[in-house]
Amino acid sequence: MNLSESAIANAARPPWLSVHIEHRFAHNGASFHLEAAFELHAPRTVVFGPSGSGKSSLLRAIAGLLEADAGKIQLHDRTLWQSARGSRSALSVPAEKRCVGLVLQNPAVFPHLTVAHNVAFALRGMDGPAQKENILRLLQLVEAESLANRWPRELSGGQLQRVAIARTLAAEPTVLLLDEPFAALDAPGRQRLSQNLHQWARERSVPLLMVTHNLEEAFAAGDEVLVMEEGHITAQGKPCVVLAAERERLLLAMGVDPAL
Repeated sequence: MNLSESAIANAARPPWLSVHIEHRFAHNGASFHLEAAFELHAPRTVVFGPSGSGKSSLLRAIAGLLEADAGKIQLHDRTLWQSARGSRSALSVPAEKRCVGLVLQNPAVFPHLTVAHNVAFALRGMDGPAQKENILRLLQLVEAESLANRWPRELSGGQLQRVAIARTLAAEPTVLLLDEPFAALDAPGRQRLSQNLHQWARERSVPLLMVTHNLEEAFAAGDEVLVMEEGHITAQGKPCVVLAAERERLLLAMGVDPAL
């Protein structure tokens, strides 16, 4: 793996996330090998790579929705998962106890609840006035306050994604995992929601790990980038360093001189 100078400098600081996992998928005679090892220090990290490179599977393993074959996952010095090898004991913290917020590319909301009640689901135990205040604040953050009384079946894909993000934030996660969270939004909406989300995380010191295959988004949304190809992390560092070759390749494919 090609490590940049920033990644080497970060090694002196304790990481907020440490991942060393290996997993083999088999389907219809085909196999895929996920083998990822990295540590994260930057508050905003992007996992960049083509579709099918294992990015979503990586987030699912961290969130507890996929159990790898071997390895270890640590978040804020807390072991979330560890396989049994040698004298070590296996450990698996249930997904609901990991304090990890996961927003999937295909938004998962409760179809039998209104938008407001979907967000309120994560605010159970909070008194009425405080709950209403928090629901409004979160819906305003994702620019969906006008949707409060609507049902999921009445919403577009982009609107559903906003609701899913608001409900995830309501649970006050200690880390936020985002899988192509803005794919269903237009460019202006994507930019505003990204800014709002990053501000929310910055104010609460919640680190972000976001998956994207959009080069422009990778440059804009991450302090650090992990490049993933065929199940492996091939580079880690600042976007301007590790994505330079990818940017040049895309510009050449479009017939644009990278030097311009």
